Amino acid sequence: MIFPYIDNEPIVPLEIQTENREWIEFHAYIDSGAGYSVFHSDHAELLGLKLENGRRVYFTVGDGSQIPAYVHKVSVKFAGKKFEAQIAFSSSLGVGTNLLGLVSFFDEFSFCFHHFKKYVEIKQR
Repeated sequence: MIFPYIDNEPIVPLEIQTENREWIEFHAYIDSGAGYSVFHSDHAELLGLKLENGRRVYFTVGDGSQIPAYVHKVSVKFAGKKFEAQIAFSSSLGVGTNLLGLVSFFDEFSFCFHHFKKYVEIKQR
């Protein structure tokens, strides 16, 4: 599947199922340097998740400091596939977009960036 960049960046849409079994669309920056996908904590609230009920982890960010996050297993629709993904939520994420990381997503898909043409090609495993 071909995904045009959003705002000239490798940002792609995905849907996450709420506790009420509804689907909400989010956008995330594809970050092969991120071990986990990390979303802003207010998105956990939108999904009906209690942030602190997730598995607490700490991520080291660019300046060397660590931020707390809570990993939840959620149902996701992405690139034509529905599956269970581990996504961390943090109130300390210091960037303006969610991050799509290795665990769950790079386990299920291959990503080919065509940066000069501003799109990413995503294939299921």
